Amino acid sequence: MAAGIQTFRFDEARGRDVGTTRGRGVDGGTSPDLKVVLYPIDTGISEINLRFGYDEVGDGFYTPRHRHNFDQFRYLVSGEMNLAKGVDLHEGECAYFPEGAHYGPLDQKGPASLLVLQFPGPNGAYRIQDSEKRAAMAALKSSGYFEDGVYKKRKPDGDVMNQDSYEAVWEQHMGRPISYASPRYRSPIVMRPQALRWIADPQRPGVEIRHMGSFTEFQTAVALWRIAPGTTIPSEMLAAPELRCVLSGDTVYCGKELDRNGCYYIPENISTHPLHSRDGAELLVFTLPMYAKATWEKMRDPATEAVAAA
Repeated sequence: MAAGIQTFRFDEARGRDVGTTRGRGVDGGTSPDLKVVLYPIDTGISEINLRFGYDEVGDGFYTPRHRHNFDQFRYLVSGEMNLAKGVDLHEGECAYFPEGAHYGPLDQKGPASLLVLQFPGPNGAYRIQDSEKRAAMAALKSSGYFEDGVYKKRKPDGDVMNQDSYEAVWEQHMGRPISYASPRYRSPIVMRPQALRWIADPQRPGVEIRHMGSFTEFQTAVALWRIAPGTTIPSEMLAAPELRCVLSGDTVYCGKELDRNGCYYIPENISTHPLHSRDGAELLVFTLPMYAKATWEKMRDPATEAVAAA
């Protein structure tokens, strides 16, 4: 079933505490949980269960050096976020974490708030959901335990086998060994938008864009938009899905006010209604060409996968 245009005010998103598989101590007991507000976005493609949320990270949050089998963006709303020893993400900066690339250890000092987008990358690996993660962790605890980001499985001879905690959880849920794409980039990429110019958007009068970067052969992109007061963006049809989040100011869509942390998900090939801003606004915008249905289906075709792997 094709997805339609979705809009969410911040109070329409779902908030909860999320435990980590990689926290310090047994079962992550000495690391604070993440406080997460998730936007219930439906891409219309069952394999693409992207996760977009507003995360609050507490002082003392910890993960060891690790990697993911999915792609990730983090945009720092407030505070500083540690990414590795001597590497911090500062307020207003954005980082891209490519699938398969190692980073960390992360040892958080002080609180931080950030917008986080996690999604299947070009390798197309399934990104397990929080509910699936909790169930898999519960099952794994019958034969082992989690400590300092490592799953420690008790063997019949009394020895302990160590495995990255997320890998163990993923394999428990999926019933098969995890695999990683060959990293397209050696490490996470930190973008400093304050060093970039605002460029007028020729297609949208009244809008200026700070393009922060495009990544992989599919041109997954992230940018900031600055909408001038009184601007109306006319109806348009996108070639690729976009996720837009209001960082500041106001927007109105179909009579619905979407101000700070309001979110839009707009699939490709659907005519939008006009978007208006009375007093001006700044938006964080992700463009996801890989998630255009025709592109995704071609990418997941076995013949295409065989060519890509050659």
